[in-house]
Amino acid sequence: MRNSTAFLGFIALSLSRLSQLLGAEAAAVKDVLAVPSTWTSVISAEVLLGRLKEARPILVDVRSAAEYAKGHIPGAINFPAELWRTPGAKPGEGKSQYIFRLADESPDVPKYETLLGGAGLTREDEVVIYGSHGGKSDGSVPAMLLNWLGQERVAFLDGIGIEQWAKAGGSLSREAYVLPPATYSARPIPRFIWNLDDVLAHLHADDVVFLDTRTPEEFAGLDRVNNKRAGHIPGAVACNYTDFLRKEDKTAISPQEAANRLRARGVTPDKTVVLYCQTATRVSLPALLLKDLGYPNVVIYDASWFEYGNLDSTPIEAGALQAGAAAE
Repeated sequence: MRNSTAFLGFIALSLSRLSQLLGAEAAAVKDVLAVPSTWTSVISAEVLLGRLKEARPILVDVRSAAEYAKGHIPGAINFPAELWRTPGAKPGEGKSQYIFRLADESPDVPKYETLLGGAGLTREDEVVIYGSHGGKSDGSVPAMLLNWLGQERVAFLDGIGIEQWAKAGGSLSREAYVLPPATYSARPIPRFIWNLDDVLAHLHADDVVFLDTRTPEEFAGLDRVNNKRAGHIPGAVACNYTDFLRKEDKTAISPQEAANRLRARGVTPDKTVVLYCQTATRVSLPALLLKDLGYPNVVIYDASWFEYGNLDSTPIEAGALQAGAAAE
C-alpha cells in the first residue's frame, strides 16, 4: 500500500512537472506568434500617404518653428518638441528635459491637457508625429508622451520624417496651419513614469529588468558624458537605442528583429521593463516598439542617468556588456 501511494505520488509529481513544461513551451510559442508583421506605433511615409487618402489624421511637426517654416507636410501643425518637457540643461547644471511635474514631483497632467488642448488636439484624434528620427527629443518623444497620456490613436512617422516623406513622393508646404483650441482629457497610463525611489526599491526584483538604452561606452563606464559618475544601474541590460534603427536611413528594424534582440538579452514580456538613458529621450523609440510587441509592463525612469549618475549614494556597476548585448 505504501509503495502504491508513493508510486501515485510520483505520477502526480511527474504530471505536474510535465504540465509546467508544456505550459512554458506554450507560452514561448505564444510569445513568438504574438510578434506582429509590422509596427503600428511607427508608420512609413508610404502608409501615411495612403492613410491621408482615407482619413484626416492630425499631423504634428515637432521640429523647430524655423524648420517648420522652411517646409512641412501640408496640413501639419507645428508643436515644437521643446514645449513638451522642461527646458534642457547640460548634465550637472540643473534639471534636464524631464516630464513636467507638480510640487509633489508627480507628473503634471493638467499642464499637458492645457498644452495639448491649446494646440487643438483631443485624446480621440488620430495623430501622427514627425520630426527627427526615433529616439530623439524632436522625434519620437512626443509620440511616447501621447501614448502615456492615453491617446487612442497615435503613431510616429518612421525615420527622419521630411526625408522619408520626400522619398515617398510627398509634397511640402510653407503655409502655416493652426487648429482651433480644443479640450484634451488625458487618461495617463498608471505607473508609467518611475522616480528614483521606485528604481531603488526594485534593484534586485526578479520580475524587473532595467534596459539601458545608452551607448556601450556609457554603459561600461568609459564615457561619463559630463556626469559626476559613470557606469550603469546594477543588473541592467545594455541595448543601445540605435540597435533598433537601420543605419542607412534611421528607420526602425522589423518587429521580428527587435523581438530577437530583446530576447537575446533576457528582456521578456513576463517582466516589468524599466527603460532609462540620460534624460529619458533615447528610451522613447524602444517604449513604442515594446508596446507594439505586446510587453504589458513597460515604464520609464524619467530622470534617468542625469539624476542617478549625479548622486553620491546610488549603487553603480561598470564593466563590459553582457554576452548577448554584443552578439549582433
